[in-house]
Amino acid sequence: MAPHLGVDAQRLVGSRAGVARYLASLLREWAGMELPFGRVTLFTPAALPDDVLPDGHPFDIQLVRAPSLRLWGQFQLPRAARGVGLLFCPAYVAPLRYRGRYAVVMHDALLEVLPQAFSRQALRRRGLYRRSAEQATLVLAPSEASKRDLERVYELDPDRVRAIHLGVDDRFRDVTDDDARRVRATYGLGDRPLILFVGKLSKRRNLPNLVQAVAKLRSDHLLLLAGEDHLGLGLEGDRLRLLGFVPDDDLPALYRAAEIFVYPSDYEGFGIPVLEAMAAGTPAVTLDNSALAEVAGDAAVLLPDAGVDTLAGAFERLAADPALRADYSARGRERAAGFTWAETARLTIEALREAVP
Repeated sequence: MAPHLGVDAQRLVGSRAGVARYLASLLREWAGMELPFGRVTLFTPAALPDDVLPDGHPFDIQLVRAPSLRLWGQFQLPRAARGVGLLFCPAYVAPLRYRGRYAVVMHDALLEVLPQAFSRQALRRRGLYRRSAEQATLVLAPSEASKRDLERVYELDPDRVRAIHLGVDDRFRDVTDDDARRVRATYGLGDRPLILFVGKLSKRRNLPNLVQAVAKLRSDHLLLLAGEDHLGLGLEGDRLRLLGFVPDDDLPALYRAAEIFVYPSDYEGFGIPVLEAMAAGTPAVTLDNSALAEVAGDAAVLLPDAGVDTLAGAFERLAADPALRADYSARGRERAAGFTWAETARLTIEALREAVP
Protein backbone atom coordinates (compact mmCIF):
# COMPACT_ATOMS: atom_id res chain seq x y z
CA MET A 1 0.00 0.00 0.00
CA ALA A 2 1.31 3.46 -0.93
CA PRO A 3 2.17 5.55 2.16
CA HIS A 4 0.22 8.47 3.58
CA LEU A 5 1.83 11.93 3.42
CA GLY A 6 0.81 14.62 5.88
CA VAL A 7 1.55 18.31 5.25
CA ASP A 8 1.76 21.09 7.83
CA ALA A 9 -0.24 23.70 5.89
CA GLN A 10 -0.62 26.42 8.52
CA ARG A 11 1.45 28.92 6.48
CA LEU A 12 -1.22 28.93 3.76
CA VAL A 13 -3.57 30.77 6.12
CA GLY A 14 -3.07 34.55 6.03
CA SER A 15 -0.77 36.63 3.80
CA ARG A 16 1.14 34.38 1.42
CA ALA A 17 4.80 35.32 1.29
CA GLY A 18 8.02 33.37 1.69
CA VAL A 19 7.30 29.86 2.94
CA ALA A 20 3.61 30.15 2.05
CA ARG A 21 4.44 30.87 -1.60
CA TYR A 22 6.87 27.95 -1.60
CA LEU A 23 4.28 25.50 -0.25
CA ALA A 24 1.48 26.80 -2.49
CA SER A 25 3.73 26.40 -5.54
CA LEU A 26 4.54 22.79 -4.61
CA LEU A 27 0.88 21.92 -4.05
CA ARG A 28 -0.20 23.43 -7.36
CA GLU A 29 2.33 21.24 -9.18
CA TRP A 30 1.58 18.13 -7.12
CA ALA A 31 -2.12 18.52 -7.89
CA GLY A 32 -1.41 17.72 -11.54
CA MET A 33 1.10 14.91 -10.95
CA GLU A 34 0.78 11.19 -10.35
CA LEU A 35 1.97 11.07 -6.74
CA PRO A 36 3.82 8.18 -5.07
CA PHE A 37 1.61 8.56 -1.98
CA GLY A 38 -1.76 6.88 -1.66
CA ARG A 39 -3.12 9.82 0.31
CA VAL A 40 -1.99 13.42 0.97
CA THR A 41 -3.58 15.27 3.89
CA LEU A 42 -3.16 18.99 4.47
CA PHE A 43 -3.45 19.87 8.17
CA THR A 44 -4.59 23.46 8.69
CA PRO A 45 -5.73 25.56 11.68
CA ALA A 46 -8.31 27.45 9.62
CA ALA A 47 -10.10 27.23 6.30
CA LEU A 48 -7.78 27.69 3.33
CA PRO A 49 -8.41 30.61 0.96
CA ASP A 50 -10.24 29.59 -2.20
CA ASP A 51 -7.34 30.46 -4.52
CA VAL A 52 -4.63 28.41 -2.76
CA LEU A 53 -5.40 25.08 -4.46
CA PRO A 54 -6.49 24.39 -8.04
CA ASP A 55 -9.97 23.03 -8.72
CA GLY A 56 -10.17 19.26 -8.59
CA HIS A 57 -7.06 18.85 -6.45
CA PRO A 58 -6.53 15.36 -4.95
CA PHE A 59 -5.69 16.42 -1.38
CA ASP A 60 -7.61 15.79 1.82
CA ILE A 61 -7.93 18.89 3.99
CA GLN A 62 -8.20 18.35 7.74
CA LEU A 63 -9.18 21.37 9.81
CA VAL A 64 -7.60 21.18 13.26
CA ARG A 65 -8.67 23.93 15.67
CA ALA A 66 -6.50 25.34 18.47
CA PRO A 67 -6.52 28.44 20.72
CA SER A 68 -3.22 29.66 19.19
CA LEU A 69 -0.84 28.75 16.39
CA ARG A 70 1.85 27.80 18.92
CA LEU A 71 -0.48 25.32 20.59
CA TRP A 72 -1.64 24.13 17.19
CA GLY A 73 1.88 23.38 15.97
CA GLN A 74 3.13 21.70 19.13
CA PHE A 75 0.03 19.87 20.37
CA GLN A 76 -2.88 19.61 17.90
CA LEU A 77 -0.78 18.95 14.77
CA PRO A 78 1.21 15.99 16.16
CA ARG A 79 -2.00 14.45 17.48
CA ALA A 80 -3.79 14.85 14.13
CA ALA A 81 -0.82 13.53 12.13
CA ARG A 82 -0.21 10.48 14.29
CA GLY A 83 -1.16 7.98 11.59
CA VAL A 84 0.70 9.36 8.56
CA GLY A 85 3.76 7.67 7.08
CA LEU A 86 5.65 10.96 6.78
CA LEU A 87 4.88 14.50 7.95
CA PHE A 88 6.16 17.27 5.66
CA CYS A 89 7.05 20.41 7.62
CA PRO A 90 7.86 23.25 5.17
CA ALA A 91 8.84 25.99 7.64
CA TYR A 92 11.98 25.16 9.65
CA VAL A 93 10.28 23.42 12.58
CA ALA A 94 8.53 20.17 13.42
CA PRO A 95 6.37 19.48 16.48
CA LEU A 96 8.55 18.57 19.47
CA ARG A 97 5.99 15.99 20.60
CA TYR A 98 5.80 14.26 17.24
CA ARG A 99 7.22 10.74 17.32
CA GLY A 100 6.68 9.76 13.70
CA ARG A 101 8.90 10.23 10.68
CA TYR A 102 9.07 13.75 9.32
CA ALA A 103 10.85 15.83 6.70
CA VAL A 104 11.62 19.47 7.47
CA VAL A 105 12.56 22.26 5.09
CA MET A 106 15.32 24.46 6.48
CA HIS A 107 15.33 27.40 4.07
CA ASP A 108 18.60 28.69 5.50
CA ALA A 109 20.90 28.48 8.52
CA LEU A 110 20.58 32.16 9.33
CA LEU A 111 19.97 31.91 13.06
CA GLU A 112 23.34 30.20 13.44
CA VAL A 113 25.35 31.82 10.66
CA LEU A 114 24.25 35.44 11.25
CA PRO A 115 22.73 35.66 14.77
CA GLN A 116 23.57 39.37 15.06
CA ALA A 117 20.92 40.09 12.43
CA PHE A 118 18.10 38.91 14.72
CA SER A 119 16.29 40.18 17.77
CA ARG A 120 16.63 38.44 21.12
CA GLN A 121 13.10 37.13 20.75
CA ALA A 122 13.85 35.62 17.33
CA LEU A 123 16.98 33.92 18.64
CA ARG A 124 14.86 31.95 21.10
CA ARG A 125 13.88 29.74 18.17
CA ARG A 126 17.43 28.42 17.80
CA GLY A 127 16.86 25.37 20.01
CA LEU A 128 13.64 24.43 18.21
CA TYR A 129 15.32 24.76 14.81
CA ARG A 130 18.27 22.64 15.92
CA ARG A 131 16.12 19.89 17.38
CA SER A 132 13.86 19.83 14.32
CA ALA A 133 16.89 19.36 12.05
CA GLU A 134 18.63 16.82 14.26
CA GLN A 135 15.61 14.53 14.62
CA ALA A 136 14.31 14.76 11.04
CA THR A 137 14.32 11.76 8.76
CA LEU A 138 15.05 14.16 5.92
CA VAL A 139 16.18 17.80 5.80
CA LEU A 140 15.51 19.74 2.61
CA ALA A 141 17.54 22.82 1.68
CA PRO A 142 16.92 25.22 -1.24
CA SER A 143 20.57 25.41 -2.36
CA GLU A 144 23.91 23.66 -2.12
CA ALA A 145 25.21 26.61 -0.10
CA SER A 146 22.45 26.17 2.49
CA LYS A 147 22.99 22.40 2.53
CA ARG A 148 26.65 22.90 3.45
CA ASP A 149 25.78 25.42 6.16
CA LEU A 150 23.09 23.18 7.68
CA GLU A 151 25.39 20.19 7.74
CA ARG A 152 28.06 22.25 9.46
CA VAL A 153 26.07 24.16 12.09
CA TYR A 154 23.77 21.28 13.06
CA GLU A 155 26.38 18.54 12.50
CA LEU A 156 24.07 16.61 10.19
CA ASP A 157 24.88 13.51 8.18
CA PRO A 158 25.09 14.73 4.55
CA ASP A 159 23.03 11.72 3.46
CA ARG A 160 20.04 13.12 5.40
CA VAL A 161 20.21 16.54 3.70
CA ARG A 162 18.97 17.14 0.15
CA ALA A 163 19.45 20.36 -1.81
CA ILE A 164 16.60 21.17 -4.21
CA HIS A 165 16.51 24.53 -5.96
CA LEU A 166 13.32 26.60 -5.91
CA GLY A 167 11.44 27.67 -9.02
CA VAL A 168 9.93 30.83 -10.44
CA ASP A 169 6.33 31.29 -11.58
CA ASP A 170 5.63 31.72 -15.29
CA ARG A 171 3.83 34.99 -14.55
CA PHE A 172 7.24 36.61 -13.96
CA ARG A 173 8.42 35.39 -17.38
CA ASP A 174 5.20 36.43 -19.15
CA VAL A 175 4.91 39.98 -17.78
CA THR A 176 4.72 42.73 -20.43
CA ASP A 177 5.52 46.42 -20.80
CA ASP A 178 1.78 47.12 -20.68
CA ASP A 179 1.72 45.47 -17.25
CA ALA A 180 4.61 47.69 -16.19
CA ARG A 181 2.74 50.82 -17.28
CA ARG A 182 -0.32 49.70 -15.36
CA VAL A 183 1.59 49.19 -12.13
CA ARG A 184 3.30 52.56 -12.52
CA ALA A 185 -0.13 54.18 -12.68
CA THR A 186 -1.44 52.11 -9.76
CA TYR A 187 1.37 53.19 -7.45
CA GLY A 188 1.76 56.74 -8.82
CA LEU A 189 5.34 56.21 -9.97
CA GLY A 190 5.28 58.50 -12.99
CA ASP A 191 8.05 58.11 -15.58
CA ARG A 192 11.10 58.19 -13.29
CA PRO A 193 13.65 55.37 -13.65
CA LEU A 194 13.24 52.88 -10.81
CA ILE A 195 15.60 50.85 -8.65
CA LEU A 196 13.65 48.09 -6.90
CA PHE A 197 14.21 45.97 -3.80
CA VAL A 198 11.74 43.19 -2.91
CA GLY A 199 11.81 41.34 0.40
CA LYS A 200 11.41 41.71 4.12
CA LEU A 201 13.14 44.87 5.33
CA SER A 202 15.79 43.35 7.60
CA LYS A 203 19.19 44.32 8.97
CA ARG A 204 21.17 41.82 6.94
CA ARG A 205 20.00 43.39 3.67
CA ASN A 206 21.95 46.64 4.15
CA LEU A 207 19.02 48.89 3.32
CA PRO A 208 20.38 52.08 4.97
CA ASN A 209 23.43 51.77 2.69
CA LEU A 210 21.12 51.23 -0.27
CA VAL A 211 19.17 54.40 0.49
CA GLN A 212 22.42 56.38 0.74
CA ALA A 213 23.76 54.89 -2.49
CA VAL A 214 20.69 55.95 -4.48
CA ALA A 215 20.87 59.43 -2.95
CA LYS A 216 24.41 59.80 -4.37
CA LEU A 217 23.39 59.08 -7.96
CA ARG A 218 23.60 61.89 -10.50
CA SER A 219 20.52 60.46 -12.22
CA ASP A 220 16.91 60.84 -11.06
CA HIS A 221 16.34 57.22 -9.99
CA LEU A 222 13.65 56.48 -7.42
CA LEU A 223 14.25 53.64 -4.96
CA LEU A 224 11.29 51.36 -4.24
CA LEU A 225 11.35 49.09 -1.20
CA ALA A 226 8.62 46.45 -1.52
CA GLY A 227 8.27 44.43 1.66
CA GLU A 228 7.13 44.47 5.25
CA ASP A 229 9.31 46.23 7.86
CA HIS A 230 9.23 43.95 10.89
CA LEU A 231 12.23 45.61 12.53
CA GLY A 232 11.24 49.27 12.41
CA LEU A 233 14.29 50.36 10.42
CA GLY A 234 12.81 53.84 10.02
CA LEU A 235 14.23 54.41 6.54
CA GLU A 236 13.76 57.86 5.05
CA GLY A 237 14.92 59.66 1.93
CA ASP A 238 13.78 62.11 -0.74
CA ARG A 239 14.27 59.47 -3.43
CA LEU A 240 12.66 56.61 -1.53
CA ARG A 241 9.20 55.04 -1.65
CA LEU A 242 8.20 52.44 0.93
CA LEU A 243 5.54 50.25 -0.67
CA GLY A 244 5.01 47.76 2.14
CA PHE A 245 3.66 44.34 1.19
CA VAL A 246 2.92 44.21 -2.55
CA PRO A 247 0.15 41.80 -3.67
CA ASP A 248 1.16 38.89 -5.87
CA ASP A 249 -0.88 40.28 -8.76
CA ASP A 250 1.29 43.44 -8.90
CA LEU A 251 4.71 41.96 -8.20
CA PRO A 252 5.73 40.73 -11.69
CA ALA A 253 4.78 44.08 -13.23
CA LEU A 254 6.73 45.94 -10.56
CA TYR A 255 9.87 43.97 -11.46
CA ARG A 256 9.29 44.74 -15.15
CA ALA A 257 8.81 48.45 -14.45
CA ALA A 258 12.19 48.74 -12.71
CA GLU A 259 15.35 49.61 -14.61
CA ILE A 260 17.51 47.88 -11.98
CA PHE A 261 16.74 45.33 -9.29
CA VAL A 262 18.96 45.19 -6.20
CA TYR A 263 19.27 42.64 -3.40
CA PRO A 264 22.24 43.60 -1.19
CA SER A 265 21.91 40.83 1.38
CA ASP A 266 24.71 39.51 3.58
CA TYR A 267 23.23 36.00 3.52
CA GLU A 268 20.39 34.12 1.82
CA GLY A 269 19.35 30.50 1.76
CA PHE A 270 18.25 30.97 -1.85
CA GLY A 271 17.27 34.53 -2.79
CA ILE A 272 14.14 34.03 -4.86
CA PRO A 273 13.60 37.77 -5.57
CA VAL A 274 16.83 37.73 -7.61
CA LEU A 275 15.46 34.86 -9.67
CA GLU A 276 12.09 36.60 -10.12
CA ALA A 277 13.79 39.79 -11.31
CA MET A 278 15.90 37.88 -13.84
CA ALA A 279 12.82 36.04 -15.11
CA ALA A 280 11.09 39.40 -15.68
CA GLY A 281 14.08 40.65 -17.67
CA THR A 282 15.27 43.22 -15.13
CA PRO A 283 19.06 43.51 -14.62
CA ALA A 284 19.86 42.33 -11.09
CA VAL A 285 22.53 43.53 -8.67
CA THR A 286 23.33 41.35 -5.67
CA LEU A 287 26.23 40.21 -3.48
CA ASP A 288 28.71 37.45 -4.18
CA ASN A 289 27.93 35.35 -1.12
CA SER A 290 25.89 32.43 0.27
CA ALA A 291 23.34 31.08 -2.21
CA LEU A 292 23.03 34.36 -4.13
CA ALA A 293 26.01 33.61 -6.37
CA GLU A 294 24.77 30.04 -6.86
CA VAL A 295 21.37 31.25 -8.05
CA ALA A 296 22.55 34.21 -10.14
CA GLY A 297 25.56 32.61 -11.81
CA ASP A 298 26.99 35.05 -14.34
CA ALA A 299 23.54 36.51 -15.11
CA ALA A 300 23.61 39.26 -12.44
CA VAL A 301 26.04 41.91 -11.24
CA LEU A 302 27.78 40.31 -8.25
CA LEU A 303 29.34 42.77 -5.79
CA PRO A 304 31.99 42.01 -3.15
CA ASP A 305 30.23 44.07 -0.48
CA ALA A 306 27.24 46.33 0.17
CA GLY A 307 29.18 49.53 0.77
CA VAL A 308 27.53 52.77 -0.30
CA ASP A 309 30.15 53.49 -2.97
CA THR A 310 30.11 49.91 -4.23
CA LEU A 311 26.35 49.97 -4.72
CA ALA A 312 26.32 53.46 -6.23
CA GLY A 313 29.07 52.50 -8.68
CA ALA A 314 27.12 49.48 -9.92
CA PHE A 315 23.99 51.59 -10.39
CA GLU A 316 25.90 54.28 -12.28
CA ARG A 317 27.41 51.74 -14.69
CA LEU A 318 24.08 50.13 -15.46
CA ALA A 319 22.17 53.41 -15.71
CA ALA A 320 24.69 54.84 -18.19
CA ASP A 321 24.87 51.80 -20.48
CA PRO A 322 21.65 50.53 -22.14
CA ALA A 323 23.61 47.80 -23.93
CA LEU A 324 24.93 46.48 -20.61
CA ARG A 325 21.41 46.44 -19.18
CA ALA A 326 20.15 44.58 -22.26
CA ASP A 327 22.93 42.02 -21.89
CA TYR A 328 22.11 41.33 -18.24
CA SER A 329 18.40 41.22 -19.10
CA ALA A 330 18.96 38.53 -21.72
CA ARG A 331 21.34 36.53 -19.54
CA GLY A 332 18.96 36.75 -16.62
CA ARG A 333 16.02 35.43 -18.61
CA GLU A 334 18.10 32.52 -19.89
CA ARG A 335 19.35 31.68 -16.40
CA ALA A 336 15.88 31.87 -14.83
CA ALA A 337 14.45 29.52 -17.47
CA GLY A 338 16.31 26.67 -15.77
CA PHE A 339 14.44 27.13 -12.46
CA THR A 340 10.88 25.78 -12.62
CA TRP A 341 8.40 24.83 -9.91
CA ALA A 342 7.56 21.69 -11.88
CA GLU A 343 11.12 20.43 -11.39
CA THR A 344 11.20 21.56 -7.76
CA ALA A 345 7.95 19.72 -7.08
CA ARG A 346 9.11 16.55 -8.84
CA LEU A 347 12.42 16.37 -6.98
CA THR A 348 10.74 17.19 -3.66
CA ILE A 349 8.04 14.53 -3.88
CA GLU A 350 10.65 11.96 -4.94
CA ALA A 351 12.82 12.84 -1.92
CA LEU A 352 9.82 12.59 0.42
CA ARG A 353 8.87 9.18 -0.95
CA GLU A 354 12.43 7.92 -0.48
CA ALA A 355 12.22 8.94 3.19
CA VAL A 356 9.45 6.42 3.85
CA PRO A 357 10.49 2.76 4.17
